[in-house]
Amino acid sequence: MMVPERLTSAAGAIGVAVAALEIAVKYSDSRKAFGRKIRQFQGVSFKIADSIMKIDAARGLVYTAARMADAGENPYRLRRVVAEAKAFATEAAWEVVNHSIQILGGIGYATVYPVERLLRDCRLGMIWTGTNEIMRSIIQHEIYREMLNPEYWKKRRNIELDTTEFYMEEEKVYE
Repeated sequence: MMVPERLTSAAGAIGVAVAALEIAVKYSDSRKAFGRKIRQFQGVSFKIADSIMKIDAARGLVYTAARMADAGENPYRLRRVVAEAKAFATEAAWEVVNHSIQILGGIGYATVYPVERLLRDCRLGMIWTGTNEIMRSIIQHEIYREMLNPEYWKKRRNIELDTTEFYMEEEKVYE
């Protein structure tokens, strides 16, 4: 039941982020400071670049999780990737909306543009359908479950053997 809800939260966060980015791009191409469009300043243009990178990364993770759900992927792995998608996408949206408000300046916080509303909307995504702290708990739990299973290592190469002194077990202190 939580898989579709969390995927919906993740996908919705991407929509919020895209809306905020669109507003910031249009505004930064119109607004001038010191005789130049503000998009020509690195402080602004780098926020736009960072925002689209976050959106594209979130979109890729959400699409991957959705394909896994459609394919009937191992439920433990699916649970982990959906949690990753939900946490990453909602936090990416939060960052993108904050960048957009920064680009718009004070007017971004006013109701003249919908960015202030997008900020409230995307904040809910980080707590709805399980907080992002819970998503991190799920992620770490499932990766430990996967990687500490002996079956996992039957299909993997032991990278620890790639050092010249791998055999020196007395040097590997765990307590």
